Amino acid sequence: MKLWTYRFRPVIDGTVIPVGLETGFTWSRLVVRTVDGPREDRQDFQAEPYRLHRVELPLANGPTVFEAGPRNAWTFGLRVSRDGVPLWESHRDPHAYLGRMREMLVNRQGDRSAIDPGVFRRNAAAIAADVALGLLFFVTGKLTDLRTAALVAAGAGLALFPLQWTLRRVLRKPIDLCGGMALFGVVMLLLAAGFAWYFDSDFAVQLKATALGGVSAAAFTLDALCGGKHLARRVAAYLPYRDLNLRRLGLGLALTGTAMAGANLLVALAFSKDVWLFYTTWADFVVAALMGQWALAWARKGS
Repeated sequence: MKLWTYRFRPVIDGTVIPVGLETGFTWSRLVVRTVDGPREDRQDFQAEPYRLHRVELPLANGPTVFEAGPRNAWTFGLRVSRDGVPLWESHRDPHAYLGRMREMLVNRQGDRSAIDPGVFRRNAAAIAADVALGLLFFVTGKLTDLRTAALVAAGAGLALFPLQWTLRRVLRKPIDLCGGMALFGVVMLLLAAGFAWYFDSDFAVQLKATALGGVSAAAFTLDALCGGKHLARRVAAYLPYRDLNLRRLGLGLALTGTAMAGANLLVALAFSKDVWLFYTTWADFVVAALMGQWALAWARKGS
């Protein structure tokens, strides 16, 4: 599945040559478009060592090389050269992240890829269940009140267990709706429902994310002290990496929970219920993504 296409328009010998770098979870492809048709270079991270993309064109003034690679953790850069002399660069030092990317895609033993793409396929049902619970909470919160949303989401989370049993009996397949973090998510939903039941106000329910974030941070800290054998291992089931240090992953997620709890408190105090509902369902993903990326990178350094 293609995730994104980075586009460049280098001017070489007075002519604009459109270039695109298509990226996916386990592959990428450089496409250079010429009057004679596209020229491309594709690599599969599972089948070959990570490298720069390279396409050479026989232009009138001599062979011209187009090289694309990671500029940092989020973007890619392009360099066009002839006889080793740069003619055009999208950024200063456009391939600065190449060494780090190679480290990330090869495990510490160097005998196989550090990425295991099959993890998404194995955990697709559990991931879908988690997304469905989040959507249910969001929609119910918009149509009713936050206490009702918390109770409905908690009930739906508990219903996953008999639903999983029924699907396995009917379809005769090992469908896992409660794998990974689903069980922990159900526990957190029950705590949220109890919080909503005890505190009879929408504002109290808004603060529950801060309270539960603190509970989550404490739980991951304790798990990390035990070597990450429980919660961190469940999180690792959702990640396509074989070289994770579970203790570091647990500590990183504890810090992530602390940051998200603080951000939720700030939004709840400073903005309206509708703004908070949007934040807690969608926008806090940005905080989680940034902190999670740091936690993941730190966990992989400790393997």
